[in-house]
Amino acid sequence: MNKNEIIETAKNMAVEQVLNMYCSKDDPNRPALKQLLENLLDCFMLSERSVYLAKNDNDKGNGFYDRKLATPVGSLEISVPRTRTGNFRPSILPDRYKRVDSSYTDLLMSLVVNGYSESSLVQTLKALNLPYSENEILKIKEDLKNELQLFKQRELPTSAFALIIDGYHCEVKDNSKVKQATCYVVLGIDLEGKKDIFGVYTFFGKENKADWMKVFEDLITRGLKEILIVISDDFPGIIDAVKLAYPLADHQLCFVHLQRNVRKHMTKEDASAFNKSLDRLRISSSDFDEAVLKFKELCDGYLSKYPRFIKAISEKAEFYLAHMKYPEELRKHIYTTNAVESVNSMIEKARSKFRWILSVC
Repeated sequence: MNKNEIIETAKNMAVEQVLNMYCSKDDPNRPALKQLLENLLDCFMLSERSVYLAKNDNDKGNGFYDRKLATPVGSLEISVPRTRTGNFRPSILPDRYKRVDSSYTDLLMSLVVNGYSESSLVQTLKALNLPYSENEILKIKEDLKNELQLFKQRELPTSAFALIIDGYHCEVKDNSKVKQATCYVVLGIDLEGKKDIFGVYTFFGKENKADWMKVFEDLITRGLKEILIVISDDFPGIIDAVKLAYPLADHQLCFVHLQRNVRKHMTKEDASAFNKSLDRLRISSSDFDEAVLKFKELCDGYLSKYPRFIKAISEKAEFYLAHMKYPEELRKHIYTTNAVESVNSMIEKARSKFRWILSVC
């Protein structure tokens, strides 16, 4: 499917259907984690049943039953394994009739965060206070690690509507040393409007173009050849990296980050006036060309006072306003990186709460 076909597909989609599918009115940022957590729980419970059956020769597996588990990231649809006697119940499940709070989600997220570190994953499992021996914990760890590895290497769709990408700094344990690293998170929206985490990568050092290229190369290797629009912050080198990986894609620089930068480089009074004008032109402009023209006119009014900053953002007007090329109903969902930053915050919350360090993927 070429870019024109992707554009036509996107245009022909019922906008209301798209919004309902990947932009939840309650919280558009959380559904991205659902499938990963569901798969992780299913794998965990199946591994628990395997441990149980190894100690109970008189019992056998007897299929599954579906259950919905309400969590702070949404309702998880899981398949709970059962046995013929009915004596087995997965320990990872919360107590019956107990309300699931954020601490339970934090535990699940800690499994994702520590999934590529042997020792950290074992520590996380032990923190769950599961009724298993050391060897049984190790067996569950191997099953989870394999599940996470499959997630990391799974095939991606050939074409997608959008990639929302972001990198954040963290600490990584390398043998006995703790080093600075960057976690790169890629949130994808396919042509059916489904939002999913396409990849989570951790590399030593600060965020850089070379590592972003490694991320894009992995996405392409796993099948993702064409993207309609990429949304990112204005990291140095990211424009070139996106252009090299997906030359036909539009590239939207986060509009919210732009307004934050305005507040950093202008006086409080000027920043307030400038950002209000930005919001008006983004909302009132009928199309991309009109928005770019108004943006540059706005910049001209502040050029003499803030020449270096204004020149820099004016030259990137087309990137800050790329979302204006799309139907009005979709623009408010693709002008910022907020969705992927929400994923980042959940990962960081779990990592900090359990005080265990990400390992390099």
